[in-house]
Amino acid sequence: MKKESLLMLIAGVLLGAVLGFIGTREYYERKKPGPAPSPAAPAASPAPGPESFDPEQHKAMLEQIQAEIAADPKNVEKRVLLGNIYFDGGKFQQAVPLYEEALQLDPSNTDVLVDLGICQRNLGRFDKAIEYFDRALALDPKKKQALYNRVVVYHFDLKDGAKAEKALEELESAYPGDEMASRLAREVRGKK
Repeated sequence: MKKESLLMLIAGVLLGAVLGFIGTREYYERKKPGPAPSPAAPAASPAPGPESFDPEQHKAMLEQIQAEIAADPKNVEKRVLLGNIYFDGGKFQQAVPLYEEALQLDPSNTDVLVDLGICQRNLGRFDKAIEYFDRALALDPKKKQALYNRVVVYHFDLKDGAKAEKALEELESAYPGDEMASRLAREVRGKK
């Protein structure tokens, strides 16, 4: 994998992790009851700010979401939320069954199809990743993330230059002048 592609992959994973953490923290903050008033309490050291990570809060939040899924077995949103938490934490094996359950409830969810494809790629199941990207594209032929990731898997993982080029042409056709597509095209075609 070339340096630019590796940097893009790392930047994407980091951005996803940050967004996932922010989303889970916001979810937990909405569920958490407000502090009880205690006017007589002495001033203590300041409580950790919202930027701090509390593993116990994180565990409680995961348990709360799992309880909500158990209470409402047809809740697609909670499955996707929990899948996203695992996805953003790089726990792709744990995200897959949640996304698959969400997909059974909402088979036309192209975001879930793309996320499943990315999970499969990260688990080394490249052909399965392509299957999920293709399913997303069958529902939405201009699904940018599916078009982009298909090129990545064909070029970097499967080393199939012809399929990578064809997939790249589809991406460029759907998104002419797109900067991400242009950078990927330079990688695939070996141009600086």
